[in-house]
Amino acid sequence: MHYYQFNIGDYIKNTLHLSLMEDLAYRRLLDLYYDSEQPIPNDIPRLARRLRLEPQVVQIVLDEFFTLTDEGYKNHRADLEIASYHK
Repeated sequence: MHYYQFNIGDYIKNTLHLSLMEDLAYRRLLDLYYDSEQPIPNDIPRLARRLRLEPQVVQIVLDEFFTLTDEGYKNHRADLEIASYHK
């Protein structure tokens, strides 16, 4: 999936408390999630390097906006959007 709708109001409402680096991490994680259509791997050092961000920042965002499963980190809203895209 190389395109997804981005609701600016919802995003701002849910991320206003984030630092600039946390905001950047969240956007990059969402882009990765939508592009791959797969859970985010649970290899934080490697993931942080791929995103060009500090591991602790990536972990903070994953803990807040994603759920760790056996498959990796999942985001409920993104999963709904991806499923809708495939219909």
